[in-house]
Amino acid sequence: MMKKWIVLCLVLLLSLCGVALGEEASAPVETAAAEEAIPMEATAGEATAVPAPDAAIAALTEQGYLPIAENDRLALLLAADSCGFSVVDKASGVTWSSSMNDPTFTGKLAGLNAKKANSLLTINVTNLEKGAGSITNAVLLNEKNLTTAYELIENGVRLDYDLGNTQISLSVEVVLDGEDVVVRVPYSSINAYGEFSIVSIDMLPYLCSGSDNADGFLLYPDGSGAILEFKDYAHYRELTQLFSVYGNTEKAQSMLDFFDQEDPEVFMPVYGVSIAGNAMLAVVEDGAQTARISVNSSNKIVAVSNVFANLQYRRGFDDLRVTTRSIKTYDPNAMETDYSIRLMFLPAGEDSYSDMAVAYRKYLMKNGLEPDIAEQSVALDLFMSAPEKGLLFDTQRTVTTLEQAGGILDALEAAGIGGAQVSLKGWAKGGYGMFPDRLPVDGAIGSNDDLAALAKKAADMGSTLSVTANFIEANADSRNYSKRNDVVYLSSYAILTDPEETTFILSPEVTREKYDAFVKAGGNLGLGGMRFERMGQFIPFNYNRGHYYTTEQTLEVYKQMLADAKETFGSASVEGGAIWAAPYVQLFTRVPYEASGYQFTTKAVPFFQIAMHGLRSYTGEPGNLSSDLQREMLRWVELGYMPYFELTWGSTEALMYTEYQSLFTAEYTAWLDEVAQVAREFGEGELSELRTAMITAHEQIAPDVYRVRYDNGTAVYVNYSQDSVEADGHTVPGMDYLVVKEGSK
Repeated sequence: MMKKWIVLCLVLLLSLCGVALGEEASAPVETAAAEEAIPMEATAGEATAVPAPDAAIAALTEQGYLPIAENDRLALLLAADSCGFSVVDKASGVTWSSSMNDPTFTGKLAGLNAKKANSLLTINVTNLEKGAGSITNAVLLNEKNLTTAYELIENGVRLDYDLGNTQISLSVEVVLDGEDVVVRVPYSSINAYGEFSIVSIDMLPYLCSGSDNADGFLLYPDGSGAILEFKDYAHYRELTQLFSVYGNTEKAQSMLDFFDQEDPEVFMPVYGVSIAGNAMLAVVEDGAQTARISVNSSNKIVAVSNVFANLQYRRGFDDLRVTTRSIKTYDPNAMETDYSIRLMFLPAGEDSYSDMAVAYRKYLMKNGLEPDIAEQSVALDLFMSAPEKGLLFDTQRTVTTLEQAGGILDALEAAGIGGAQVSLKGWAKGGYGMFPDRLPVDGAIGSNDDLAALAKKAADMGSTLSVTANFIEANADSRNYSKRNDVVYLSSYAILTDPEETTFILSPEVTREKYDAFVKAGGNLGLGGMRFERMGQFIPFNYNRGHYYTTEQTLEVYKQMLADAKETFGSASVEGGAIWAAPYVQLFTRVPYEASGYQFTTKAVPFFQIAMHGLRSYTGEPGNLSSDLQREMLRWVELGYMPYFELTWGSTEALMYTEYQSLFTAEYTAWLDEVAQVAREFGEGELSELRTAMITAHEQIAPDVYRVRYDNGTAVYVNYSQDSVEADGHTVPGMDYLVVKEGSK
């Protein structure tokens, strides 16, 4: 093995490398006094002349890059200072730099900004004893006493960094893996030997970046998916946003005050860039459950927008001892997480968000995710009961009993609905909201025997009956848990709860105990599935002494629960769309149609829907709660959703003074005809052939018109305008859709 130590000093670099280092895009080396503006030259292939692969490799070698590994598709080269690398895509001739890949960038970055843009990573550190919650950014090329070394490993290189000023050392592995590059940070390599402790790492901060003049966009996993187009000046000077992969337990809606803003829902650990006709998708593999995605928009000083993975090792919490201002404290114990990021370079010409989503779907399938689509074409929730607060006594308001639920199923069958994914909400003692849920069934709605009879009825008519259960949250009025020992604590040893202290998060081990108790009591009821609320929206941790759980450990508990539910009941589903749950579930519920709506977002894109359609079914919001059912149906058609309704037997006026006030129109008699029509349209018509097909492209082709292509050759045109439009030689009626099969006119 070859090993070479390099001290970051210009004279030594020249003597070691034997090259004159100019102003390269691949991490120029500066002395401490070099603070003048440094032009950042891009290395990505432009839309015009693209160098041949051999020429691109030769050019990098002449600049002092060291060839590290090569296969039929890619070549990996290490920068002379070991603080960056380049990847040559031999199929397209395009070169991707770990620094920046914008062929249109003509600005200058000075001082620390230039060093950060050229560094492979930035280490964010804090002084746990003296720092008062402040974070210091340790940029590789800004460390006067940085020592680097590299060692060749199989198909790649291990880079060893020792930041002398910060007194932290670590190793980064960069390897070719087929047509991808994988970047790894083993936790065992991190050594904090001074007064600073590591908080997080900004990995490859400028790999996915572009100036305001660039053609292309950044992709990030906000809700359904979102893009920031470089030329959209609405993003200019907007604040940085960190997206917690798989959600933020502390900023979940149930934990916040009325006026607080909930964190965005993030279901997939992906981000990427499309620039100059070329695209790259990054997937956080190991450590995704604790990673964050950082989106940064351009400003006057740094005229570049970028997105990257923030690898988190310590969470920050508000110091409860200080009430006049917000001061962060950091967990004294680091999360011992191994991180890895897979860089996927798309073929030339495949540079749309659809191409990225398709690439991600292929990645998921390559890693063992097989299609598992529900047989039914419509999903129904039957809401049963909820508690109503009183001055002296609480009252339970019941709008559907188990017997009445059977009547609804009979009516649906008579209306021609062959089968549905049916789930019961508010079946447990006390009604919906008195979490955690448990058997037996509340006496106000029936008995366990009634539930078994309803499950058999559903199965006989081709439906799957599930129960919706929340084993994760706990209501303050519920008595079947300990508010001291069974709940989640922050690292400050404060209990995690909302401002009114009405909702708590149960420790992962207690969540498992509640689920096991349900299975023991209801495993012989004949249920066809289990729907887990909150499980697909966030992954809790617990700092309670004696009950410590990392996010990674909690995730394993949840995976075991879903696997067990699938085996015990036949199917499982989760609320939200966290991709980690996909191997264990058949249905995702309440998946958002759009993104959170940040100012820097140019538009929401259906990245999740493109990636998952044909692999798993998913629902959005109940159609009966939409202000315009026709428009809601068009959205289901465009984005491939399973139609979804939430119904009751009795009037929802009975729920007016409960916490469940959103169900303002749900009586099944008022919605039976619409549900039956939608079920037939999606289950028997042309749309039924698309249920198991995979989306290959989604694009807006006119102001209110979208075209969706499928792998079976079908194209679907959706027109949200009131007037008919012409598209690809077809007439699409106003507020309607058109299904065009391959070869048809």
